[in-house]
Amino acid sequence: MLEETLFVMLGLLVAFNVGHLLTLKRCESALYALTIESKSLTDFNPGVLIEQMKEETLDLVHDVMAQMKTPSIADHLGGVVAQFAQMRMMKMIQAEGMLPSELEFEPPVD
Repeated sequence: MLEETLFVMLGLLVAFNVGHLLTLKRCESALYALTIESKSLTDFNPGVLIEQMKEETLDLVHDVMAQMKTPSIADHLGGVVAQFAQMRMMKMIQAEGMLPSELEFEPPVD
C-alpha cells in the first residue's frame, strides 16, 4: 500500500513538473515575442517621416510655383472692370433700398 501511494505521489510530481515545463515554454515564447515587438518600437525614428513630409511639401510647393504664371494685361483690365461693376451695382442696390444705409446699423449690445 505504501509503495502504491509513493508511486502515485511520484507520478503526480512528474505530471506537475511537466505542466510547469510547458507553461514556462509558453511564457518564454510570449516574452520573446514581446521583446521583438518592443525592439521594433524602440527602433522607430520619426526623423525619417518628418524628412519625407518636408520633401513632399517642398515638391508640392515647387509644382504649384512652376504652374503659376504672371498675370497678363487682360487680367489686370478685367480686375479694374470688375471693381467698377461692383461699385456701380452696390450704388444701385443702396439706391433701391435693398441694403440698409450706414445710419440704420445699430452697434451690438453686450
